[in-house]
Amino acid sequence: MDKLEGFHYFHDWNIDALAVRDRHKLVVMLEYDGKRATATFSGTTRCTVEHFSVSNNIVFEIKILRPGDANYDLALAMLSKSERFSRTAGRQVAIVLATAGAELAVEFETLEIDAE
Repeated sequence: MDKLEGFHYFHDWNIDALAVRDRHKLVVMLEYDGKRATATFSGTTRCTVEHFSVSNNIVFEIKILRPGDANYDLALAMLSKSERFSRTAGRQVAIVLATAGAELAVEFETLEIDAE
């Protein structure tokens, strides 16, 4: 099963923190109804964060995209605003779409999800 599908693509979860670890790991910390989860995008080569709010960052969905998928071109357009952090591109592209607040596009190698 898709890691994200198991969390219903984090629909209605709230992003409460973003962090960078080991220079190439983007960490997105989420909360929903007392539950907590961390999505770690390892091998991040580009990322863009738009519309981040200090009070309300509700996720509509987090998806890993492939060429031709809905929102793939949107993710690439968002990523085009970012400098590449390494010489080679990440093999995967993800998008975090918002119901309200932060939207992210991430070019990366692997995704790990930890839940409490």
